[in-house]
Amino acid sequence: MQRLFERVESVPVNPYISLRRYLYTVQQAYVHAKQYQREGNLEREALLLLRIATLVQKTVSKHPDYSKVQNANIIKEFRLYAQLAIKRLEEIKPLIDAQQNTCETLSTAGIMREERLPTILQESVCSATTSPNTLSSFGMKARTMQLHEEMLFVFESMAKKNTKNNRETCGILAGVLQNHLLVVTSLIIPKQTGMSDSCEMLNEEELFALQDKKNLMTLGWIHTHPQHPCFLSSVDVHTHAGFQWILPEAIAIVIAPTDRQRIGIFNLTHPGGLEYTMQCQQRGHHPHPERVPKGFLGEGKLFYENCHHVELIRDHSIRYEVYDLR
Repeated sequence: MQRLFERVESVPVNPYISLRRYLYTVQQAYVHAKQYQREGNLEREALLLLRIATLVQKTVSKHPDYSKVQNANIIKEFRLYAQLAIKRLEEIKPLIDAQQNTCETLSTAGIMREERLPTILQESVCSATTSPNTLSSFGMKARTMQLHEEMLFVFESMAKKNTKNNRETCGILAGVLQNHLLVVTSLIIPKQTGMSDSCEMLNEEELFALQDKKNLMTLGWIHTHPQHPCFLSSVDVHTHAGFQWILPEAIAIVIAPTDRQRIGIFNLTHPGGLEYTMQCQQRGHHPHPERVPKGFLGEGKLFYENCHHVELIRDHSIRYEVYDLR
């Protein structure tokens, strides 16, 4: 937990990411934290609560738009989520200490000096034991994610018009946690603008409102590559880092009709690709080395890899929902 917290602390602000996009990330992180609370998974809950607090205090506060008057309401929301996170951390600290036999102390001297976060962030938080099947940096076992195979073809059909016009289409994969199993139950197509090599979601407030109403967690995203191979571009890698920062098992699906592979289900290596991408300040399409460079956490690893925790199911008795917000 200490190593993870130190990496969260070091995430630099990206001035090209809007405050509203950062807010959506915080909101989604809080939704996931509440889900972990319901299932009694204190370690994962604490991890996300720490990330919310540090993102608001150490990253968002340095954004060039942070002090602009027109963003006052957004800043209030950031502060509210940080307060909620800190309050909950204070509540669960004794529970975590009671559950674990071995605890380590989180070093938060830098945050305490600069942001004056509560003492709960200085105190000990228990760490998990790492095994070969864990999400290595998190020290937590990767949970299986179930996805109905038919959903992929439904999305491809919905994107057909854009694909024909060489425009990318994107969607959100949302779902629930059932007995420690992540289940994709909903495909959401948000308002968006697509180009030949990128796709951007619009009106994310509408997307979040729907997920909040339906009590859906974001489990990943899906998009097309109309004329490009089945891979994650530098833009895709940066987009997915935001999803995987919240949920370690989050997936990125690419549908590339012109590629022999056609469908790919990926996530960033961790440690490795995720950490490198979170500190990268470039925007748009830019060169990324195939492997994490020397001197970075996870050096030598591929940036991303095929997922091994996703189970495609074909049972037609299992239902899923499709929401087209365009």
